Amino acid sequence: MDSHLLVVAVAVIVAAGVIYGPLKRILKVLFLRGVVRSALSHVGEQALAKQPEKMRLGPVSPAPWKDEAVIRKQASPLAPLGFVELGTFSVDRMPGVLVRMLFQPQTAVAAHIFEHPKAGSWIEFATRYTDGSSHYLATSPATGLDMPEWVRTIRADKSTPTDELYRQFVAQRQAGGIKPTSAADVVGEFEDAYMRFMIWKNNRGITPEEVAKAMVKWAEKKQAASAQ
Repeated sequence: MDSHLLVVAVAVIVAAGVIYGPLKRILKVLFLRGVVRSALSHVGEQALAKQPEKMRLGPVSPAPWKDEAVIRKQASPLAPLGFVELGTFSVDRMPGVLVRMLFQPQTAVAAHIFEHPKAGSWIEFATRYTDGSSHYLATSPATGLDMPEWVRTIRADKSTPTDELYRQFVAQRQAGGIKPTSAADVVGEFEDAYMRFMIWKNNRGITPEEVAKAMVKWAEKKQAASAQ
C-alpha cells in the first residue's frame, strides 16, 4: 500500500478521542456487554466508511514535507544499496499523506517512506509474489486490526537505520515465488495492493475486538509520547 497505510488511517479514526489512562480497564470490564459491542461495531463501520476503496498516487515536486530531514535520513542509506529513486507522491483520497518511493531491481524490493499528518513518518519495504501475496517489513506499530492471509508483515524498530532494515527484510522475507517486478511497476503494485485489501476489509468488516485493540494501542502510543 499499501494496506499498512489504510490500517494506520483506520486506527487513527477509531482511536480518536479516547481517554488514555483507564481505557484498557474500562474496555475489559464492559466489553461483554451488548451495548459496548454494538457501540464499537458502529465505530468500526464509521471508520471503514471513511476510507476509499481505491486510491491513486500522483507525483509531487517539490514535496511539501513537514519534516524533510527525517525523510531524507530514511532514504539516504538506500542509494548505496542499489535503490533507485522513483519520486514522491501524494495520495488522492488522503489529504496530507505523502509517500517517497525507491526500488531495488536486483532484489525486487520497494521502499515506501510515508509521512502522515497524524501518525507521523515510517518506512516499509515490500516484495510481491506470483501467488498475489506480499511480504513487508514496516516500522509502523501494530494497530490491532486484522490482516488478510496474503499479507505477511515483519515489525521493526523505527530507530534502526534503514540499510539495516533492508538487510533484515531480505534475510527474513519469503524466499521463493518472488514476482518479477521493475521500477515501472511499483506505483501500480502499490495501488493494487491497497484496493485488494480494501475489498477484503469491506467484505469482512471491522470487528468490535479490532476496534477495542486499536483504541488501546493508540492510547498506549499517546501515553508513551507524552512520557517522552
